[in-house]
Amino acid sequence: MLYDVLNSYRNYLIINKKYTPATARTYYNRLAFLLQEQNLNLSAENIDINKILDNLSKIKYKSYFSQSKNAFFHFCSFLNISLTNDVLEQIETLKQATKKKYRRLEKLNFKEINKKINSLSKENKNQKLKLSYQTMIATGLRVSELAGIALENTLSLDDEISFSFIGKGGELETVSIIKNEYPILFDDLKTFISNVKPKKKIFYSAVHLQTNAKKLGFACHDLRRACAKLEYKKNHSKERVKNKLRHKSKKNTNIYLRSKVKI
Repeated sequence: MLYDVLNSYRNYLIINKKYTPATARTYYNRLAFLLQEQNLNLSAENIDINKILDNLSKIKYKSYFSQSKNAFFHFCSFLNISLTNDVLEQIETLKQATKKKYRRLEKLNFKEINKKINSLSKENKNQKLKLSYQTMIATGLRVSELAGIALENTLSLDDEISFSFIGKGGELETVSIIKNEYPILFDDLKTFISNVKPKKKIFYSAVHLQTNAKKLGFACHDLRRACAKLEYKKNHSKERVKNKLRHKSKKNTNIYLRSKVKI
């Protein structure tokens, strides 16, 4: 039910508020965090404002808090929820308690991250989580792009698996995993996909993936950074990295290649 509410909310942002798909996706993800543990339908009757305030209190940094606050205010507009002055004052107080800057980024060792990901199916018997992260590393997919892929968006051939999705710019895009390049991942994915029911999502939701990544000591976007560096290590071509990450500018590619992830 939460998934249906969030999808309707995202459509509202794009159609009624005229936001770009990228901005709508950001607010979608921020709201998903705020609405954790809530039983929702498309009405305001059973929304627990105190739980939302509690989740807002867990946010440390101003920019993230502002995005989350705006996502919540848009949600209130979407469902015609009126907030009391007391609630508005509590939100402002929580905002004042946040920090201005993000923490200094620390170097992340990809070998250690990869080791934790590979151990998922052994320790937790969670093959789906493992394949979700490994697919992000192999393709450079953003977590929101990966999470939206359903069985009908997948083409599984003898030597290639292709995923179609709506990219950051709102356009239909495709990425592939080639058997010769990723033989183990290819075989594991092919077996896993064969058991997915029609119209079902292949991978976990963005919120679930982000939450579990944090527990393992990295962010989902670190896997996209790792993909960029691994691709460059293979061929020493920034153009190849740019194409794989679907960047429009090499400036973005250079930022990824200077990232905190150590290969």
